[in-house]
Amino acid sequence: MVAAASPLAARAGCEVLRRGGTAADAAVAVQAVLAVVEPQSSGLGGGTQVLYWDRGHHRVRFFEGLAQQPAVATKGLRVPTADEQRRGIRAFDESVEHTGRAVGVPGTVRVLGTLHHSFGGLPWGSLFGTGVRLASRGFPASRYLHTMAQEGCAYPDVRALYCPGGTPVPVGARVVNPELASVLRELAAGGADAFYTPQGRIAPALVARAADGVVTPRTDSRRPAVIPSLMTVRDIADYRARERTAVCGPAFGYRVCTAPPPAFGGIDVLSVLALADRTGVAALTPGTLRHAHLLIESGRLAGVDARACAGDPDFGDIPAAGLLSPAYLTRRAAQISLRSAVHPVRPGLCTDTVHAADDHDATSQVGIVDGYGNALSMTTTVNQNFGSALLARGMVLNNALTNFAPATAGGHNTMEPRKRPTTSMAPTLAYDRAGQPRLVAGSAGGGPIPDYVAHQILDVLVHRLNPHQALTHAHVSGQTTTQDCAGLPDARSDVEQDTTAEHLLPSLRALGHPCAQAVPLRSGAALVEITPTGTLLAAADPRRDGAAAGG
Repeated sequence: MVAAASPLAARAGCEVLRRGGTAADAAVAVQAVLAVVEPQSSGLGGGTQVLYWDRGHHRVRFFEGLAQQPAVATKGLRVPTADEQRRGIRAFDESVEHTGRAVGVPGTVRVLGTLHHSFGGLPWGSLFGTGVRLASRGFPASRYLHTMAQEGCAYPDVRALYCPGGTPVPVGARVVNPELASVLRELAAGGADAFYTPQGRIAPALVARAADGVVTPRTDSRRPAVIPSLMTVRDIADYRARERTAVCGPAFGYRVCTAPPPAFGGIDVLSVLALADRTGVAALTPGTLRHAHLLIESGRLAGVDARACAGDPDFGDIPAAGLLSPAYLTRRAAQISLRSAVHPVRPGLCTDTVHAADDHDATSQVGIVDGYGNALSMTTTVNQNFGSALLARGMVLNNALTNFAPATAGGHNTMEPRKRPTTSMAPTLAYDRAGQPRLVAGSAGGGPIPDYVAHQILDVLVHRLNPHQALTHAHVSGQTTTQDCAGLPDARSDVEQDTTAEHLLPSLRALGHPCAQAVPLRSGAALVEITPTGTLLAAADPRRDGAAAGG
């Protein structure tokens, strides 16, 4: 079974499984297709996390390939280098997020190569055929690509490929990307190293485009913003994927394993589940006021903790164990009341500044179970929609460096050379009491991702919904922070716009939920359930163009 954000990608992965491939093989094929057909969300120029259940050795493995700061770094993304300051530049404005300066060293291809080396069964070069064909011959533009291109059309590189005549590519129109087809052929022939070697054609092209740094005119000038990357081909050649220890914890009688730091998303998911369990969510009906109130409160408390404490563990100790200790979670759960919302919400363990989580709904999620019993949850991203809005050889380049804290903030997520910024991504697996996988979970969707993932687990394993039902009901979330909530920084209480959840707003406000509002909570989940009888049930998020395919 393969669940992914595009039916073309899901079918490509399923074809690999039918040929006897493993979940790792299928993941490579799926990402090759997503890079072509869903460029706004993920691709070869981004970062990826993979949680893998190795059936043969009965163990879970976590592979991290997040985009990385180059060897040269300033104190913050908007702080000029010493040379730039000598030339009179004092600070960069907000436009820096769509320039070369925001591009991190991509990790997707390297982590997929590492995964395939460990668990692949089919030859690496045999996994790119569908991606090459779709890029060279064309594919029909999806509804979601059309929608996201409406904002992408503002940027020249995106406009040239996905906005014919200056307007978003129509749904169903054929899109061709011959440069990306060539890159995929080079990877098929040369392995993951073809992407990272300074002597190849890919790394120098990526560095050159990011160094140009030209994206779109600023609002206050007709001159384009030129903020070049600090990345070199040596930075790309030196990039390594990391194998890290997954964070695991109990939830409602199951064992849940998910992404460790640098991600805050995994700690967040486990904390939401623990707080919801301690406050009695299991006994409530989904969609009711009390149910929504407790989920939002759990998300708000878990979110501010995870964001305040998270960072790259290669640069300092991250107190994951403290955040997930039963005693600490019990103390935090005691703050939650059915009669009123906690306000303001403050971190309970770390005292660092809590940074606002973005509202962007980018990123892509993949869930796979192969015929050998291996299972994989993969979350992959170029960060914001269309990333930096720069393209190199048909590849969208990420803007992951915007995930670092501002230069004036403290904490573990400050910008440093070769450091990896934190992320809300949380590929997740849930296991039954016998230690067998029951759920392959995960989601796209920016800051609210931890809530989306935790609620999938609740819906399927506690409330007994099937994957399709779990992914179609309305969202609530407490994961988005704001700096303008009753005059104080706080965590918002959000319900999904244009859904039945909107009728909860007056009651939530009466309970004192700060800044309770309806927003487009556009998740991008992929969910596979392995029932106790071994049947596979799967669904992809209806808010996007995804599909599940099995055989």
